[in-house]
Amino acid sequence: MKGLLRFADGTQFEGTLIGDTEKIAAGEVVFNTAMTGYQEILTDPSYYGQIVVLTYPLIGNYGTFAEAAESLFPWAEAVIVKDYARIPSHFGGAESFDSYLKRYHKVGLAGVDTRELTLYIRSAGTQHAVLASADTPASVLEEAMAAIDLSKSVYAVTTPEPYHVEHEGPHVVVIDYGAKNSIMEQLGVRGMSVTVVPCTITPTELDGYHPDGVVLSNGPGDPSLFTDLLPTVKHCVDHYPTLGICLGHQLIGLAEGAHTYPLKFGHHGANHPLMDHKTGKVLITSQNHGYAVEAAPLLDRYQIRLTNLHDQTVEGFQHREKPVLTVQHHPEAGPGPWDSHYLFDEFLTMVREGREAQHA
Repeated sequence: MKGLLRFADGTQFEGTLIGDTEKIAAGEVVFNTAMTGYQEILTDPSYYGQIVVLTYPLIGNYGTFAEAAESLFPWAEAVIVKDYARIPSHFGGAESFDSYLKRYHKVGLAGVDTRELTLYIRSAGTQHAVLASADTPASVLEEAMAAIDLSKSVYAVTTPEPYHVEHEGPHVVVIDYGAKNSIMEQLGVRGMSVTVVPCTITPTELDGYHPDGVVLSNGPGDPSLFTDLLPTVKHCVDHYPTLGICLGHQLIGLAEGAHTYPLKFGHHGANHPLMDHKTGKVLITSQNHGYAVEAAPLLDRYQIRLTNLHDQTVEGFQHREKPVLTVQHHPEAGPGPWDSHYLFDEFLTMVREGREAQHA
């Protein structure tokens, strides 16, 4: 079945529908440059409300697996590919990419010149679009476009109830703005007990968990829309060893008096180089964000820890006195390289030192 992707400015790309071909998808279109990890990308809650263009030309060749998912189901609104493998080649019992999309009622568009589409996004910037069958009436496309609303994205993806994963080490609370499974895994392999709580948790409720440290997770959307979350974020920074990841990094910036601004087409992929100014290392990192933090208002209290080597945007802060570390990228990867895993080790050290000081 023929399908199309139509942008708000009327630009249109055609292809063949895959997955749930009856569905009309509308959202923000972004491109991701990762060569592997398509299932991890689609199940990352940070992609809520987005139509993801995968620039690697062949998708689905190794199929999909339950253990590869970063959450319970795909959060991306739709996916666009050049080619996809109808039958996966893998020694395990892999489900095909098309079957996976159908099972979760997600639509895709295949046979698209993703290089041309990526160049369009880089030139025009991130825009909204509608993906549907080619014979969909224009009035229906316009109605779907008008209905796009990403302002409540964090509240849509957060866990509805707290849950706990027990280990023998320090107790860390993860505030879930759209947390990936890999974050909890990286904390768990370091022995940390983890309690995951909804994004709406209050400072008083947080204190009731008696955490040794707090992780502010990744998540979707424009951080400036979530000012009601900032009192708890500020409380974390003032009272606990804190690690902010992606949206968590941005919210810490806002809570500490900085502002955020949109990037023209964002950073989405598994091959973005950063400079760690503390270690002198260049890291290849996994990223998914459309906003950045303006550093200037924070530099009296924070030092810039990480810088993006493509565009010099700030990718992380470290407090000069408090145990607070923020990273704009995804140190947990999933998908992507493991260059940044040591940042979880630094967080564990912060938590242990805080715990020792509290009991001294």
